[in-house]
Amino acid sequence: MTTVHPTAIVHPRAELHESAVVGPYSVIGAGVRVGARTVLHNHVTVQGPTTLGEDNIVYPYAVLGAEPQDLKFKGHDTCLEIGSRNRIREHATVHRGTELGGGKTVIGSDTLIMVGVHIAHDCVIEDQVVIANATMLGGHCLVEFGAGLGGGAGVHHFTTIGTLSFVGGMARVNRDVPPYLVVEGSPAEPRKINTTALLRRGWSPEQVERLRAAYKALFRDHDTPVALAMEALRARHADCAPLMRLCDFLERTQDGIHGRHLESLRDADSKQSREG
Repeated sequence: MTTVHPTAIVHPRAELHESAVVGPYSVIGAGVRVGARTVLHNHVTVQGPTTLGEDNIVYPYAVLGAEPQDLKFKGHDTCLEIGSRNRIREHATVHRGTELGGGKTVIGSDTLIMVGVHIAHDCVIEDQVVIANATMLGGHCLVEFGAGLGGGAGVHHFTTIGTLSFVGGMARVNRDVPPYLVVEGSPAEPRKINTTALLRRGWSPEQVERLRAAYKALFRDHDTPVALAMEALRARHADCAPLMRLCDFLERTQDGIHGRHLESLRDADSKQSREG
């Protein structure tokens, strides 16, 4: 039987697994679904439509599934989807999607979202991401697998944070962050390869060295245009999947608008909508 504290308010149209736990003074709205063994501590607010998978822990004063802070939002039933085994700490806020942004905000599994983080409408957070205290993600951001964001970072809407990259604390991120790199500063700039994350995940020293050499060719050799450097790297290291992924990412970013690939998709969708 579901454990619901007597002071909690659970809407009749919420669906809670029999092993879920709802703590004191929490408020669970209509259209909320809570999976097995998920624990909502005291003073948690979840508005629907929102789905939480299994084994999540949500800490006090977190607000999940609230309406997006977007003046174009017209009140439709957009949603928030959260996977399994996530830790969402105190005062974090995660908003539902918008009609024009695909209608869905998504958090994967095995993420850690620390105190005071804000994840805006239509963001997609993939698995095993760590977002540190007071980080702010604008709408429509994509944070790829295994990325980390330091405390107080501010991420512009429609920005992509590449897989296994790291954003330094207090960084102002207004361009896509390439995979495997560390960026920091205001505005954030590439500083080095994210060696710590790569070695922790079992990359060999030889793999890391190949990526480090590619980083120097792409970001530190100011005498060679990036396009030519990528062409040479593709020819020399076609067997290195991570390096090819890095080159593909950089090409998409260069084709984007203001250094953000997703901005180009946004403008294409808007144009198609107008023409249709």
